[in-house]
Amino acid sequence: MTTDSPSYSPGLEGVPICESSLSLVEGQAGRLTYRGYSIEELTLPGATFEQTVALLFDGELPTQTRLDEIGSILKRERNLNDETVQIIRSIAKNTHPMFAIQAAIALLGPKDNNFEPKINSIRDRSLALVAKVATAVGIVAQAFTDRPYSGPRDDESHAEMLLRMITGNESHPEGHVDVMNQLLTLQADHSAGNAGTFTSRVVTSTKAEPEAVVSAAIGALSGPAHGGANEGSLRLFMEIGDPDKAEVEIGKRLDDKFKIPGFGHRVYSVKDPRSAVIQRLATDIIKTDSKVDDYYKIALSVEEVATARLGDRGLFPNVDLFSGCIFAAIGIPVELFTPIFAAGRTLGWVANMEEQWASGNRIYRPTQIYTGEAHRAYVPIDKR
Repeated sequence: MTTDSPSYSPGLEGVPICESSLSLVEGQAGRLTYRGYSIEELTLPGATFEQTVALLFDGELPTQTRLDEIGSILKRERNLNDETVQIIRSIAKNTHPMFAIQAAIALLGPKDNNFEPKINSIRDRSLALVAKVATAVGIVAQAFTDRPYSGPRDDESHAEMLLRMITGNESHPEGHVDVMNQLLTLQADHSAGNAGTFTSRVVTSTKAEPEAVVSAAIGALSGPAHGGANEGSLRLFMEIGDPDKAEVEIGKRLDDKFKIPGFGHRVYSVKDPRSAVIQRLATDIIKTDSKVDDYYKIALSVEEVATARLGDRGLFPNVDLFSGCIFAAIGIPVELFTPIFAAGRTLGWVANMEEQWASGNRIYRPTQIYTGEAHRAYVPIDKR
């Protein structure tokens, strides 16, 4: 039997939406690469987020000269004027941090709304957004925790600035800056098909200004089925509380068909490679016998119990199962986990924005399968 209706793929699963050379997710093999380089190597100790910025934009690992140049550009672009800072702080006191950041980035848009004639500025605008989103996250964090504004400093790297503005600590324990660098890199990109990056591609295709692109993508990331899962996983561990109770508690939740935050992935049918990186960081940064150590032990129990129950269905830990423990270990409040995700993923969004424009930027206009009523005669209101 033939039909004129197109086939329907819920969630666009398996439907290619673009061609991209930025990152590759290999779900069956459990691999993630940026420009061909493995995520495991790009997050080795000492690697910086600035290196990842250069790699995704340039297509090659940077020389020291290029690395210094990227660092200088991010420092130059990350300051916001006093009026903007105060508006962002006011918003942050009245809503969830993710909504405040989304509004903050829209606020940075220009007075006009006609990006195509300015397309030659796309790299400058992209780098400026990578810098400014991080600053906005810091501003929101300070307002959210009732601290005064203390902005970027010239002697700070991107990761150092974020860590200080979010935690309020003037100095950082050993390893914390390195962990922030690796977290930002881990979250920088994950192919064009995830909800946030697909959103950035769709909004770019309308020829919108870059700030509108990133603000829209932040909205997509805010959902608990996307970026918010790292917050959900730690809240689950906090609710369980005692590592000795974890096995029984997780078993009960699985019996009740409870969806474990941070477990399972639409693409990976094996363990998420980012989880392995997070667990390496955990051994270096989580203090033994601390509260966070309890949460991490619970996370390990979740992995063991849920893998035994669900592994044969291709469900394994993703990056969000363990990342909340790392954020907590370096002093990040749980409400700010996803904003940091946004700070890292902005790099991927704007790199995809550039790639979308370079592809010819045809507007996205998928079709639909209509399931409503057929043509009907209109009935005047006095005859209904």
